Amino acid sequence: GIPLTSYPPDVARGIVMHRAIDSFTDSHPGLSLCRRMLRPGYQKYASVVLDVLMDLFISNSWAALSPYPYKPFVYQFYLQLVRQWSLLPPYWQDHLPGLVEDDRLGRYQTIEGICESLDIMATTTTLPDASPFVKDLIAEHYHEINRIVLDFLHDITSAMIRQFEIAPCGWELMHSPAH
Repeated sequence: GIPLTSYPPDVARGIVMHRAIDSFTDSHPGLSLCRRMLRPGYQKYASVVLDVLMDLFISNSWAALSPYPYKPFVYQFYLQLVRQWSLLPPYWQDHLPGLVEDDRLGRYQTIEGICESLDIMATTTTLPDASPFVKDLIAEHYHEINRIVLDFLHDITSAMIRQFEIAPCGWELMHSPAH
């Protein structure tokens, strides 16, 4: 809700790009299928859960996507958040220390870590407490969801290159295992 003019130009551009990513994500056919798969356990929160769940597949495919090792990349991300702390919304300013201390993104490499995050969200928000549902869904549809996520990453990277002339640093999505 803060006007974009309140931010440095590069941050404002990043916010616009983030909004474009959200829009693209909401309209991607493969992700629509994943949201339908999540709806029995999460109803209107299927998109929120899918966003968390995608991190599992991205982190587990990381070596095929990026030349940079996963853990140092995550720590560099945390460092960038800390450096830009004053630009974060108050909620994230308050929660950033815990996110870093707990290595929340690093925990997304496992189903248990994803479920921990969903359990935390269920106790602090109106998200349904349905992590056993997610475990079963992943067990049954892991390869299908992984293929959809990799296809999505290819599609969104292509779209962001066209729209913003930017791609994830070092990513080689055009040659990902899904293609």
